[in-house]
Amino acid sequence: MATRECSLMLQTIRISRYSERVLPSYVKHFIAVALLATLFPQPIPVVWGAQFEIDKIEKALAAPPYVPEQSQNLAKSFLDHTLPKLLADDARLAHQLGFGDGVSNSIMLDRPLAIMVIRREQVLSLIEGEGKGKAKAKANPLDLVNNTNNWLEDEAGRLVPKRIVFLLQGHDSASEAGDIWSSVTMEQSGDGSSWRIIQVGAPKLSQAMNQYGASGGNYFLLWITDLNRHYLGSIKDHVVTLKILFEDRLLNGERGKDQEINPEYLAKLKRLYEDLDLPKKSRPKTDKAQTRTQSP
Repeated sequence: MATRECSLMLQTIRISRYSERVLPSYVKHFIAVALLATLFPQPIPVVWGAQFEIDKIEKALAAPPYVPEQSQNLAKSFLDHTLPKLLADDARLAHQLGFGDGVSNSIMLDRPLAIMVIRREQVLSLIEGEGKGKAKAKANPLDLVNNTNNWLEDEAGRLVPKRIVFLLQGHDSASEAGDIWSSVTMEQSGDGSSWRIIQVGAPKLSQAMNQYGASGGNYFLLWITDLNRHYLGSIKDHVVTLKILFEDRLLNGERGKDQEINPEYLAKLKRLYEDLDLPKKSRPKTDKAQTRTQSP
């Protein structure tokens, strides 16, 4: 069963001139509470905008993600300075965030993955062939992520993922598996001028990403937010394939299996949305029906 993923927006963690000092206990408690609060999902604000060339998106996802230096430095700064102070003498928090005992473990940055977020509107639009007047048979799965909620273009014309997750690897001698996995996720500001950390932890998801993405190839993380589903995506010969990370009885998916984004799979997603009775745009604003999600 997958851990429920967070989307609470935290402020960018900055390292001040006091970063070498031990944080006061009340400050550590405040930060811990903030991090633990990320275990409860909040809706990610969706900002749609001009679409990009499909070929350009395909090339960006078929290769390792372009990681700006600013985001790389923020991840290193968090790992080297903030995380050790946060986890010092707090084994419980360390375990919850996937870092073992948190004190003796040496945590390292592993590979980054682009995060692509999709929601109900994009799934139904692709099925129905809306927006661009395409026939369903010719709809491109990459239309699901072709928006400024997932991409920004830098001054050099490169597509930069709006969100990047860095896997974090450590070693726990007390664990049977030996290696432990966690992650830190960051997001660009609206204009792409800065990055901030939005999530720390997600150990079960991180372990699954490492397990099924360690066979080589270039992967990205696909997140269907309102269904709480995560997949490792890959592109080959213009075909988008999803690696199932968690057993999913509703979609008849088995861990580690490949699932092509095809009409049959999209029809399953549509039926799942209908079964969950998600709110529709045509309903009045006073409708208090709530979206129900299920952790895979």
